[in-house]
Amino acid sequence: MAAFLANLPALFLALAFGAAIFGVLAKLLGAKRVWPFFASALLLLLFALFFRVE
Repeated sequence: MAAFLANLPALFLALAFGAAIFGVLAKLLGAKRVWPFFASALLLLLFALFFRVE
């Protein structure tokens, strides 16, 4: 559990990157509402910054 908590910022960064890529791909495929993907990417990025990304 300690290793998981030690790598929590990296997990949030990876999830934010994935959400942003998924939003871009959805937009390229013609989805009309992609803002939730970018909003979740921003939220995950803020969580990563909150948990002290180094």
